[in-house]
Amino acid sequence: MPKSQFINPKDIRKPGFIHFDDIPVHQYSLSIEDEKKIYTEKELLQVFRDMAIIREFETLLNEIKTKSVYNGVEYNNPGPAHLSLGQEASAVGEAFHLDTHDFIFGSHRSHGEILAKGLSAIEKLSSEELYDIMKDFLDGTILNVVEGKEEVKGDVKDLAIDFSLYGALAEIFARTTGFNKGLGGSMH
Repeated sequence: MPKSQFINPKDIRKPGFIHFDDIPVHQYSLSIEDEKKIYTEKELLQVFRDMAIIREFETLLNEIKTKSVYNGVEYNNPGPAHLSLGQEASAVGEAFHLDTHDFIFGSHRSHGEILAKGLSAIEKLSSEELYDIMKDFLDGTILNVVEGKEEVKGDVKDLAIDFSLYGALAEIFARTTGFNKGLGGSMH
């Protein structure tokens, strides 16, 4: 507060009340059949896929941190590993309902939230929009790493998933091909 703006303690310390609506607690009671009427099969499969991708990503990080190996690939990451295993559904559920222009602000356990937001945006953006984003981000540095994979050539949405996973992992491992050129590491 600027010194020129006087705040009278007598005014701000007056007794009073704050009123707001009731906060619902434990109110969710829909069945699977009810949910199937709200969402399409494609949307439900997308939600499951996104949760599975995030769980595997976090599992990879845990294996690297605790055993220095994942699926036979050895790697030593001396940095922190603040995981969010088991929280995939909340991250995916939140991101599913966000627009591509909405922002999220996580914590030091935000890998899942970041990936969920990216995976949700991949489904909502056109292939052209996705490719332009990947091409323009850091002058295509991350795209150049993942684009050469034969199995995803021609499928921009699959390429965008690889882009997202690689960029996040490279960032966590402090590599210059990470989303923040490796400067953020695992916690930023």
